[in-house]
Amino acid sequence: MRILVDINIFIDVQRRRRNWNASYSVLKTVIDGKNEGFISALTPAIIYFLRREITPEGQARQETLDAIDGFRIVDLTESLIQAAFGEKRVEDVEDAIQFHSAKQSSSLLITRNKKDFQRVAQDIKVLTPEEFLKTY
Repeated sequence: MRILVDINIFIDVQRRRRNWNASYSVLKTVIDGKNEGFISALTPAIIYFLRREITPEGQARQETLDAIDGFRIVDLTESLIQAAFGEKRVEDVEDAIQFHSAKQSSSLLITRNKKDFQRVAQDIKVLTPEEFLKTY
């Protein structure tokens, strides 16, 4: 199955946030080749930025590459950016970029913040990590 994994799933794992094990299990389905995983082109930059706050430069770079290993990156094209900025049903631009990246690449968007995508759920299936693991 082709899935786009929102940045907040990676953050769950890195920060060991509540229910991080479910988020890790989603990432593991991609690592193990059970699902074809996609990420927005924003995701590596955000992971790097967050890692750089607490680790040295070289380590932050390597940890970012390790985190996204096995995922395909959805290009941040002009048309995707235009669509995201024009998307009125999603309030946050970063979320709109995640949504349009998912529409372009996948059949499913996995996110911790499902409520942010309520108004576009008719366009693409949106699940939390727990819902995804229970269903698939």
